[in-house]
Amino acid sequence: MVNQTATEEPTTGTVTISQDDELRVNADIYQSQFTATEYVRLGTHQDLDLIFVRPVDINAEDPLNEITEYAYKIDDTGYTGEVSCRRFLQQHNYHHTTTTQYTAEWWPNTDALCVDLTDPVEPTEKL
Repeated sequence: MVNQTATEEPTTGTVTISQDDELRVNADIYQSQFTATEYVRLGTHQDLDLIFVRPVDINAEDPLNEITEYAYKIDDTGYTGEVSCRRFLQQHNYHHTTTTQYTAEWWPNTDALCVDLTDPVEPTEKL
């Protein structure tokens, strides 16, 4: 994970990117950072393989414009937050042919979740 100077202890967990182009935020991070929002904005770093997921405060005066311009809906599945973001992943060449889990960390200074695509989580062997 890329070093980030934080003013408080960061929340860490995992994000799964599925082969059907869904981004799934694990329960710990979803419950602590995303339950108060219905939409997120996705971004990348220009030099590093990072995806940023930021909660969106919807402007009550013109919510449809803000949503359609740049936000993705985040669905509460009861155990994860799921974002269908095929267009975003393909646009940035992050389409996955296999479902992969990555290390993720909440960066409080930027109010965003940082997903490090260079740090996949090794699958655990099922007994």
